[in-house]
Amino acid sequence: MSAQNATRAQLDRLVRRQNQLDDLERRQQGFIAIAAHELRAPAAVIHGIATTLEERADTLSPEQTEMLHHVLHAQTGRLVRLMDQLLDLSRLDGDAVRIQRSQFAIRERLERLIESVAGERAAEIELAVEPELEAVVDPDAFDRIVGNLVTNALRYGSAPVRVTAEQADRHFRLAVEDAGDGIPQELQPVLFERFTRAASGREAGDGAGLGLAIAQQYVSAHGGTIVYEQGEPRGARFRVVIPAPHVER
Repeated sequence: MSAQNATRAQLDRLVRRQNQLDDLERRQQGFIAIAAHELRAPAAVIHGIATTLEERADTLSPEQTEMLHHVLHAQTGRLVRLMDQLLDLSRLDGDAVRIQRSQFAIRERLERLIESVAGERAAEIELAVEPELEAVVDPDAFDRIVGNLVTNALRYGSAPVRVTAEQADRHFRLAVEDAGDGIPQELQPVLFERFTRAASGREAGDGAGLGLAIAQQYVSAHGGTIVYEQGEPRGARFRVVIPAPHVER
């Protein structure tokens, strides 16, 4: 390669690198702006309730006080979930998450996870997973993936929510399906982008539209894929496929 061609190739690499940095900066600025907006809503509600309780506690009826405490609990929970999601994304963006696979029983972990994320709605979830099924995946990432998919199904879909899993052809396969109306056609192309959310659903206003983006990134970190399918005869189905780890011989 001539000196002129080498210089041109080096300049091309520098231009590409600068374009990548510019794109990253634009994405970060947009992310920060939207994240601040999402955090502002529950923070404003919490501040308003705290102010009311501080200034008017002696004039409120027991029913009003109970209602305010209920809303306060819900909004602080929403704020904590949002902060956890933003922390997840910052780690994933910064490559600070390291996938550490281990082998564990899938059904046992799913039962504990569903009890944690679904709470009193755990009875709305059906598990179709053999007790002896095991997989080799990162357990914390597994919790993030399935927890976000189940929460999404409960928030935007309808019961029952069905969770299935199997190990086949050296791949771990998991699906979460609800019986709701499915994903609107116009949202499907941007479904896994950040801050994408449906306008309807039992708790649609409570979500920030980050769960599917987080699930996808954790699946990708395993070298796997996650896809959306329309349920039959209705509903939304998310399929996760994670390949078994490569074993050196």
